Amino acid sequence: MEDIEGVQWGKLLINLNNALNALSGLPLRDQLAQRSWRTLFADQIREALAVIKAEGIAPLSTTPLPASFTPFILKLPNALFTRIAASMVKIDPKARSSMWEDLQRGRRTEIDHLQGLIVALAERHGLKAPLSARIVALIRNAEEAGKGSPGLTPEQIRAVGQC
Repeated sequence: MEDIEGVQWGKLLINLNNALNALSGLPLRDQLAQRSWRTLFADQIREALAVIKAEGIAPLSTTPLPASFTPFILKLPNALFTRIAASMVKIDPKARSSMWEDLQRGRRTEIDHLQGLIVALAERHGLKAPLSARIVALIRNAEEAGKGSPGLTPEQIRAVGQC
């Protein structure tokens, strides 16, 4: 029998990109084509993996590689990433995340069930999840502003004091 909890956590790791896509305003394919965005995504996954491990959960990957290997793949130079992760970049050129759509339509997002969950679990285990906490704050700001995606860069997302 398949480990449903592990599968759900593996999917959550991949869905952490939803908030990054919403904050960027870029189509998913364009976002994943840029190493700076993938590096930010990889750092989020690493932060989440530490928290998930503390919770005693082993996330299952939706790819043949273990979930812990995903950050390494994401940080590869563009040419290598495009070759190795070809299926990740085979996306409709205009596709964006559902969280981006929520911001565009002035709806509340699912941030509490993604980065918000990572922050809550980190607190439960006495750990820090500063990148996830920052992304939650930025999404909350965008929700409150009601102007859609703020069109941030990876550097702006990482910059403390932007909220």
